[in-house]
Amino acid sequence: MNRACAGFAALGIAALALTATPAPAADPEAPPIGRTAVAQPAAEWDRDGKLAKLDFDFGDFKAWVRRDGSWNAEGPVKHRGLLCGTYSLLFRVGHGNPACANVQWFGERHAAGKVKLCNGARGVLSGGDTRLAEAARFDEITCADRAITCDGNCK
Repeated sequence: MNRACAGFAALGIAALALTATPAPAADPEAPPIGRTAVAQPAAEWDRDGKLAKLDFDFGDFKAWVRRDGSWNAEGPVKHRGLLCGTYSLLFRVGHGNPACANVQWFGERHAAGKVKLCNGARGVLSGGDTRLAEAARFDEITCADRAITCDGNCK
């Protein structure tokens, strides 16, 4: 084999190695990037006639919080690539200006749900709980934040 052919063969093997290498997993130390939404009063009241539920529309994701501490968040996620990644949905509430800037978050993000996806699949991240500690400050809630993290082959 002459040098030109050997060079092309080496270049081809290097290119194959690069395409076969999975994308690195998300940096576990990097904070997840969130998206905020403004609280919208829902048509639900408690026995005392007080507003009982707030809705949040993140565009692709929807969420709600009730005065009793129950909450839920849900939306789609698309996996890119063949090897699998596990996506997690995180949620928190706080008080900020009408555009949800300068928000004082009432606590850390709560894990809402996980889904493992492979081979370019689409899935739904969904979850919630019945014990949101920040519900004690329900009347102060004006904003929510949702973030998605990924562990595994994330692109």
